[in-house]
Amino acid sequence: MVVVHLPPPSRGIAPKFVTLSRDDVLIRIFNPTKYDAQRIRADRRLATTGDATASRAIGFRNYGPVSRFDHHRQYQNRTDSERSVIYAAPTLSCCLVEIFGDGGIIRIEQQQLAFITLRNALKLLDLRGSAAMAAGTLSAISSITERAISQAWGSYFYENSELYGEIDGLVFAGAHNNEDAVCLYERAEAKMASANVETLNLNHPDLRDTILSIAKNHSLIVNPY
Repeated sequence: MVVVHLPPPSRGIAPKFVTLSRDDVLIRIFNPTKYDAQRIRADRRLATTGDATASRAIGFRNYGPVSRFDHHRQYQNRTDSERSVIYAAPTLSCCLVEIFGDGGIIRIEQQQLAFITLRNALKLLDLRGSAAMAAGTLSAISSITERAISQAWGSYFYENSELYGEIDGLVFAGAHNNEDAVCLYERAEAKMASANVETLNLNHPDLRDTILSIAKNHSLIVNPY
């Protein structure tokens, strides 16, 4: 059994990085009512319509730690005013299985699907395959159930810029189907605010066949289809 230890690394590191370039597209499924989702600040205007839904699509979450690489500090009210994250992926299949894979049912309720076309490059620390060891940990960091460990590493990568630079976030292998997933720190907030954002209801008819196909390939049930 592979054991992922808490940071710091126990050996020398040689971190590897991935750059997401202008015009690369990230995808998010988000619930605009969850975690008291807020619009981006008024002084940061979207490249598209600037409507509330599009704004929430790139709204960073300061409630946490909750998810795998959340770097929030431990506060009693679970809110860190200085640290926030957003998760996304290059593929809809990764988004769907990361959100619904544990339960085995894709429950389509009031979620929205966002297509985020970057206008500024993002520098990500690579945690896939051997790159995870080069960063000082193991690739299993992206699939272990002990969130306290993966969150500790998320904080370590963020806080130790002398080792990893001022990275915008992380790219890692999703635990359910091994496809690329992305976690962005609030350092990337201004870059995300400049992105072109398009949103659809997850239950939009144009998405039906694609979602059903993804569900079939991953042995998931789709409800209410």
